[in-house]
Amino acid sequence: MPGVAEPELLEEPDAAPAELPVELLVDDTPPRPYVVFKQHVELDIDFRNKRVRGRSHILVVPIEPDIAEVYIDARLCEIDVGSITVSNCPARAYYDDPCDKLDTPEAYQWSAPQWPVKKRRISRLLHHRRKEVPVVAHDLACCQPLDGALRVVLPSADEVKRKNRDASKSDQQDLLIHADGNVQGYRISIPFELKNVHNGLHFVGVDEGDTRYPHVYTRHSVEPGTACSIFPCIDDPGCRNPWKISITCPRTLGDAFYEPPVAKQPRKSIAHLNGIRKRKLGEGEPAQRAFGLAEEDKQLEMTVVCSGFLTGEVINKDDETKKTMTFEVDNNKAAKHIGFAIGPFEHVDLWSEFRSEEDDTKLGVSAAKVHGYCLPGRAEEVRNTCASLVTAVDHFVLHFGRYPFENYKVCFINDMVEDTIPLCAFSLCSSRLLYPSDITDTEIETTRTLVYSLASQWFGVNIVPNTKADIWLVVGIAWYMTDYFMKTLCGNNAFRFRMKTMADRLVEIDVKRPSLQDLGEHLYLGSFEIDFMNLKAPLVLFILDRRLSKSSGSAGISRIISRMVSKANTSTQANDDVLPSDSFRKACEKLGSTRLESFWTQWVVGSGCPRFDVFQRFNKKKLCVEMTVRQTQDMAAAKARPIDKNDFWRDVREETHAVYAGELQQAFTGPMTIRIHEADGTPYEHIVEIREDGARSVRFEIPYNTKYKRLKRNRRQRERALANNNAKEDGHKELYYLGDVMQHPDDVEEWGFREWDEETETKMDQESYEWIRMDADFEWICEMKTNLPAYMYASQLQQDRDVAAQQDSMLFLKQSFAKSGAHPLVSTILTRTLLDPRYFYGIRLMAAEELPRHAVQEQVDWIGLRHLQKTFQHFFCYPGSTTPRPNNFSDKREYLIQCAIPEAMAHIRGEDGKCPKEARRFILGLLQANNNSENVVSDQFYICKLMKAIAICQVPDEKKAKPPPMAMSLSFGDGDNEDEIMVDAVDTEPDEFRDQALEEIERYRRRDEYAPSFQNCFTVAALDALCCLMKANVIPLTPLTFVQYLQDKTCDFVRIKACESLVELGFLDKPEFTRFFFSLISTDPSPFVRDQLFKILCRGLASIAIGERPDPNKQTPQPVKEGLDLVVEQENLIMEERQKAKARKEDLHVALAALKEQTEDDEELHEVIWQALDSPVLTVTERINLLEICSLLVDDYPALILKFKYPEVWSATRGEKIRDKKYVVEFSKRYRTKSRGTYATPAPAPPPRPEPKRTITLNINRTPSFSSKPVAPTASQSQVPSNPSQAPAIPAVSVPVPTPAPTPTPPQPKKSISVTVPKPPAAPATPVVKAATPVVKVAKPPTPGVAPVIAKPAAKPTTKPAVKPAVKPTSKPIPKPSIPQDNVIKPEPRRDSISVLPPIRPTVEPHQPEQKSYSPKVNGNSSLSTKPPKPLKRASTESESGRPSKIIKLNTSKIIDAMKNLRPSPKKVTAPSKMVTVKFTAWDRVRMRDASPSSATIRAAGKKPTSQKKPTVDPDHSPVPSQHRATPSSAPSAPKTIPKAKPKVAPKATPPLQPRPRSSTPTSNSHPPSGSQSGSGSGGKPRKPLPDMVRKPLPSAAASSHSSHSTTPSKTSSAAPLPMSKPAPKLKIKVKPST
Repeated sequence: MPGVAEPELLEEPDAAPAELPVELLVDDTPPRPYVVFKQHVELDIDFRNKRVRGRSHILVVPIEPDIAEVYIDARLCEIDVGSITVSNCPARAYYDDPCDKLDTPEAYQWSAPQWPVKKRRISRLLHHRRKEVPVVAHDLACCQPLDGALRVVLPSADEVKRKNRDASKSDQQDLLIHADGNVQGYRISIPFELKNVHNGLHFVGVDEGDTRYPHVYTRHSVEPGTACSIFPCIDDPGCRNPWKISITCPRTLGDAFYEPPVAKQPRKSIAHLNGIRKRKLGEGEPAQRAFGLAEEDKQLEMTVVCSGFLTGEVINKDDETKKTMTFEVDNNKAAKHIGFAIGPFEHVDLWSEFRSEEDDTKLGVSAAKVHGYCLPGRAEEVRNTCASLVTAVDHFVLHFGRYPFENYKVCFINDMVEDTIPLCAFSLCSSRLLYPSDITDTEIETTRTLVYSLASQWFGVNIVPNTKADIWLVVGIAWYMTDYFMKTLCGNNAFRFRMKTMADRLVEIDVKRPSLQDLGEHLYLGSFEIDFMNLKAPLVLFILDRRLSKSSGSAGISRIISRMVSKANTSTQANDDVLPSDSFRKACEKLGSTRLESFWTQWVVGSGCPRFDVFQRFNKKKLCVEMTVRQTQDMAAAKARPIDKNDFWRDVREETHAVYAGELQQAFTGPMTIRIHEADGTPYEHIVEIREDGARSVRFEIPYNTKYKRLKRNRRQRERALANNNAKEDGHKELYYLGDVMQHPDDVEEWGFREWDEETETKMDQESYEWIRMDADFEWICEMKTNLPAYMYASQLQQDRDVAAQQDSMLFLKQSFAKSGAHPLVSTILTRTLLDPRYFYGIRLMAAEELPRHAVQEQVDWIGLRHLQKTFQHFFCYPGSTTPRPNNFSDKREYLIQCAIPEAMAHIRGEDGKCPKEARRFILGLLQANNNSENVVSDQFYICKLMKAIAICQVPDEKKAKPPPMAMSLSFGDGDNEDEIMVDAVDTEPDEFRDQALEEIERYRRRDEYAPSFQNCFTVAALDALCCLMKANVIPLTPLTFVQYLQDKTCDFVRIKACESLVELGFLDKPEFTRFFFSLISTDPSPFVRDQLFKILCRGLASIAIGERPDPNKQTPQPVKEGLDLVVEQENLIMEERQKAKARKEDLHVALAALKEQTEDDEELHEVIWQALDSPVLTVTERINLLEICSLLVDDYPALILKFKYPEVWSATRGEKIRDKKYVVEFSKRYRTKSRGTYATPAPAPPPRPEPKRTITLNINRTPSFSSKPVAPTASQSQVPSNPSQAPAIPAVSVPVPTPAPTPTPPQPKKSISVTVPKPPAAPATPVVKAATPVVKVAKPPTPGVAPVIAKPAAKPTTKPAVKPAVKPTSKPIPKPSIPQDNVIKPEPRRDSISVLPPIRPTVEPHQPEQKSYSPKVNGNSSLSTKPPKPLKRASTESESGRPSKIIKLNTSKIIDAMKNLRPSPKKVTAPSKMVTVKFTAWDRVRMRDASPSSATIRAAGKKPTSQKKPTVDPDHSPVPSQHRATPSSAPSAPKTIPKAKPKVAPKATPPLQPRPRSSTPTSNSHPPSGSQSGSGSGGKPRKPLPDMVRKPLPSAAASSHSSHSTTPSKTSSAAPLPMSKPAPKLKIKVKPST
C-alpha cells in the first residue's frame, strides 16, 4: 500500500493493565494402543418424532497384545450397555455421557453469579490442550479418542473363538479370526438412540408452523465433538478408516409423517426433551399430519445424499414405507468427513448439461461426474449457480491431477451456518448461495465459494494435514487452486486486483495476531480465526509461487501440487495422502534451488507484515538513484489500536484463552524488484536483496541508463496532439496512455477540468525518470510509503499497464488527501479514470469512492460533485438532461459504475456537515425515475443501494456540524417590540425531502409484502435505511417498525436485520427487549439465525463496552458560566472523563471493566442469560459461548445453595390382637426435618491464638466518656443462640442484642461479647453453657414478636434499682460518633456459633445539646479514621486520669455457650439496644486483683451529681431511645424506626452532663470504630492482654423506677422528654469479701 514516507517516532507503550483470568485446560490422556480397521453404521431416521436409532459396528485392531479395554466417543446418546457385544460375545461396558453435565441438577439453586460452578461442571466439554500425535503415526500405531465416554471391556481371545466357532469363514474373516485361530481384531456392536439431535443433526420442516420441505442433514465443526454426537465412533481427525453407511428412511414424503392407526400411545420423553409438540393425545386423525401436505408433495421420493458412492437401495421387508440406502467409502477417511442429507431432493445432472462431448472425450476416464441436489422447485437456480462447477472440475483435473473419488455431489439445504462444508465426495451447501438467472450481483463470490469447496476434495479431504500446525498449508493450497481457476474465468486483472486488495487488508489486520503455524491450534475459538487463515494462507503461497517462478523459471508451486495429487492417487502407502509442511518446504526448495528457512520463519512461524518507508534521490554526479529502505512494522505494532466492534468477541476469546501473538519480525528479508521508468519511457528492472540490518535500514545505489540525451517529450504537447488527432512525430515512440479522454478544449471547459500548471510541468520535465515502481513483481505482502511526488504517481496511474500499480496510485491519492486537501487537478485525474472504460472496473470504482472528498465548497466549489453528476449523466441519462435512461445491465462493469456513483454522492458533505441539496435531489430522482422494463437483469440490488444512499445523504457529519446561530433580539425592554427578533428564514426543504424519501422507502417496503424480492432484499434495505435515520436522530425513534418483523414465520434475513437495528439503536439496555432477544438466541430453530443473533449480541455488548452511546444516567461535567462572556471549563474533570473514554476505546481490559460496571446491577440481564443456558435447542458450542458472555457480565460468587429432599421415615403401629393370633399393623410415612443428633459446626477459620479461657477485664474506676447518642455494636458483631442447661439460681448476665450499623471501613473480624453484671436478684435457674468456637459472622436483628429470652422475666419490673451508677466527669469527655442507619449492612444469621469481638470499656454517654456536621476525623477513644483499624496488640490497664484503678476479671468460659439459645429475629429492630438476661453461675470467680481467694460482692452507691442538663429530644418528637433500657419483655413493642444520627466532632472543652435515669445498660446506638477504644488502669504489673481485642462497654442491670420507663415506654415519654431534676449520680463500686 503506497503512501507518503515521513519520519515517525516510536511511542513508549503504556503499562499493561491487569490481565483477564486465563484458565488453560490440559488433557494428559495418552494415546490408545489400538486402531480402527473399519466401521459400519446403521441408522434409522424417524422424521415425525425427530428420533434416530441405530447400531455402530467398529472393528478394532489392538496394537499391543494386552489390551483389555477400548474407549469410544459418544455424546448425547442413549446406549443400552447390556446389549453391547464384542465379536458376538456379550461384554461389559460403561457409559458416562459428558453432556449430562449440561443439565441442571435438581438440588442446585444457582443463578448467573455461579457461572464458575457451571463452567467447572462442564469442563470435560471445554477445549483441552493435549499432546498431539501426527496423522502419520496414527494409522498403524494408535488413536486419540476425544473423551472416551464409552468404555468397553474386551473378552478374551478364547471366548471369541469359542463363540464364533460355528460361524462361516467369511464372517470369521470379517471378525479378523484367521484359520490358525489367531484373533487380530474385535468387532464392537453398539446399539444407540440419540436423545438430543440438535448437536449433530438438524431437522427442517418437521415442526408445526414450518411449511418448508422436510429434510435432515448432519452438522459439522472444525474441532472434534460433532461426529460422535451422530453415532458412536473414534472422533479423532487422525483416525482414518474405510466406512459403510446404511441409512433407513421413509420412502416418500407422505410416509415420513405417516402414523399407523393404532391405539393412543403416550408421547415419549424424547419429544418433551426436544420441546416438540406434534399433536395432543387424541387430537385429530393419528394417521394424518399435523399440517397439510398436497397430494403431489406426498408422492415426492425421499433421497439420501451421503459421503462415498451408492452401493445398494432396497425396500424394507417389514415396512414398505421405508427403504434402506447403503454407501461405502473405500479410502481411509476420518469421522469428520462423513455426512449425509435426507429429503425430497431433486437431482440435477450437471456434468451432462455443462460438459461438451469434446471435453468428455478429452478427459476420458478422468472426467468426474458432478451431481446437484436441491429442494423441489429450485432446480433452475442450481443450474444457474453451479454452471461453472463442471468447468472447474475439468480445469483441476487438467492442471493438478485426477479427481480422487468416483463422483462429486453438492446438496443445497436450509439453515446452514456455514456457506459450504466439504465432505468425502460430497459438499453440503447453503441454499442462501442459490440465485436465479436475473441476479448477477452475487455470482462471482458464490462461484468462488463453491469452487473452494470443490478444491477441498483434493486438499482437505483426500490429502489431509499431518498436524494442526499444517492446516494452513492444506487450506492455502485449496484457495490457491480456487484463485487459479478464477483467474482463468475472470481474467488476470481481476486476479491481481483481488490479490492486491487481500494483501492490503492483511497488512491492516495482521497486528498482534498468531502466526499461521500456531493458528491451527486456535480454530475452535470461532469463525474469525478461520477467516484470518483463509485470508493469509493463500497470500503466503501466492508470494512463494512468485519467488519460485522467478528463481527457477518453472511453473511454481503448481507443479508441486500436481506431483502430490498424483502420488496420493496412485500410491498404496497410507502416508502418501498426508501433507506435512516440512515435506512441502523441501519440495519447494528442490524446485526453486534455493533455501527457504528465512521465508518460512518470517511468513509461517512469525506474524505480521513488513512496512517499508522508501526514500529516493537522484545523484547527478554518480548518475544513479540512491535509495534507502527502512522497515517500520515495530512502530505500527506499538501503536494503540482502537477496539473494533466487529472484532470485540475475537479479542475477548483470544485474551481469555491465552492466544499469544506470533513473534514479530524486526526485519523481513528477501529479493525485491524495483522498476524505474526513465525519461525515455523505458522501464528498467533492478533486483535488490533486502537484508537484515541492526538499524532495519538498507541503502542501494541503482545505476541510471539514459545518460546523454533526453527523449522525453513535453507532456502537455503530447496531450494536445492526441486530442487534435495529429499525426505522430517521427522519431518519437508512442507511450501507452490511459485516462486520455475528454481532452478537447470544449470538453475541458464543459467539465471544468484542471491541467498541470507551468511550474509543475517544469518540475516534471526536469525529473530524470517518470516514476519508480517498488516491488514490481508483487513478491511482498507489505505497505509501501515513498517520497515520490504526486505527479509520478499520476504518471504511474495513466501509463502502467499493471492493475496492481494502478491500485497503488489510487491508494496514494487517497492517503495524500489528508496532507494536500481537495484539489481540482486530483478531481480531474479521478474523473478521467472513472470515464475511461479501458481501466479495470475495480480502479474505476476506487476513483468514484474518492471523488466525494474533493466535493467541497471552500476550495474547489463542489468540483467533485459536478464531476460525479456529469459522469452519471454521460453514461446513464438522456443527453442534456438528468432523466435516467431505462436500465440496461448487460455490461456488468457499467452496472457496477452505475451503482457506485449514487453511493459516492451520498457521502458528500458541506461546511455545515450536511449533504448539499443538489446531490440529495439527484439521488431521489434516480429512485423515483427508475425504469427496469427493458432490462433482462433484475434491478433489485440497484434499488437497495439507492435506498441506502438516500438514507446516508440525510445523516449529518457530527464533526463538521455547527451549532445553530443564536437569535438576536432588538427588544429594549419597553415591551413594544419584544417580538421583533432577527432570525433566519426556516428552510423547509430538508423536511420535505425527508418526507419524500421516507415515502419512497415505504413504497418499496410494502411492495416486498405482495411481490417478494430476492431474499426480501427490499425489506432488509428499508429497515437498514430507517435504522440509519433513527440512529442519527433524523426521524423519531419507532421501535415497532422493527418489532413487527420478529415473528417466527418471517424471512431469516429480515428477522436478523430487525434485531440488528434494535441493538444498534440501544435497545439492549431495555429489559423487555433483552429478555425477548435472548429467547430468540436460545430457542430459534434455525442454527444460522442463532449464529447471526449471537454476533449481533457481541457487537451490541462491544458498543456498550467502548462507550459508543453515552450513559444517560451518568452526568458529564459541564462548563460553568461566569457572567455573559466568560465560560470556565472544569478542565480536570473534563480531561479525566476524556481519558477514560479514550481508554475504553483502546484498552480491552478497561472496556470489559466498564461493561461489567454497567451491567453488574442488571439482574434482568443476568436472569435471561442464565435461562438461555438451559435451552435444549442450543448446541454445546453455543452454550459455551453464552457461558463466556455470562462471565464477562457477572461477578462470580463462590457460594452455592443446594436443595435436598427430607429423608422419609416409616413408622409401624401394631393394633389390637385379632383372633388366630393376628395383628393389624398400620404403616405411616413422614419426613424427618430435624437431625437425630447434635453435630458440631466447624469454624470457618481457627482463631489466631486460641486460649482456654476468655476473660473480661472490668475497669471499675475508669472515667466514662460521653456522647449524645446510644452505643451500638459494629456490624461485625453477632449474637448466636446456645442450648440452655439447668443451673442454680445466681445473678444473671444481661447481653444486649446489637443493632447492625455501617462502618466507614470494611468490617474486620473481632472477638468480643457484651455483658451487664447487675446485683443478683431472685431469678430462675441459669443454664449451664460451654465455650463455643468464635466465628467471624454478622447476625441479623431479632424477629419482632419473639423475645430472645432464655429465662422468664419477672411478672412486674422492679421499682428499686439494683445498682446506683455513679458518674464522675473528666476534663476531656470524648463523644462517640454515631453512624447513619442508611448504610447499614444487613448481617447474615449464624445460629451455631457466637462472634467474639475485642472487649470495649464500659462508657456512660450523656446527650449533647444539638447535632452538628460530622467530620470523619475524631480524636480520643472514639477516633474514626478512614484507614482500616489496626487490632490492638495489648489491652491497656491504665485509666485516662492516671489514678489507680480496681480491676475485676470475669471468667466467661461458661457464658459463651449460654448464648446459644439466643435466636435473633429477622425483622428489623429499631430499638437502639436489646437486653437479654441469662444466668451467671461464676460469681465465685469474681475477685479483686490482689484480694484473697474468698468470694466477693459488688455494691454501688450514688453520689451527688456535679452538673445538670435537660434531656435531648430527637427530631421525631420522641425521647432518645437510649434513655430507657429495653428488657426482653419489651421487644415486641419496640419502635420500627431509628432516627438517623449524625456523628459529632469531639469537643475540646468538657460539656455538662445530662440527667438521665439510673441504668447501667449501654445506651449508645452509634458504632465505635474497631480499634478506636483504648483502656487504662492503675500502675503496677500489667495483666496478660487479650488477643486482638478492643474494649466494649460492660453495662450493669438497673431495676429502678426509671427502668420501668425504659422497659415499656409510656405514651407520655414518647411525646415529651422525661422531666429530670436530679443530675446523673456518680457510681462507686465497693468490693467486700463475703462473710
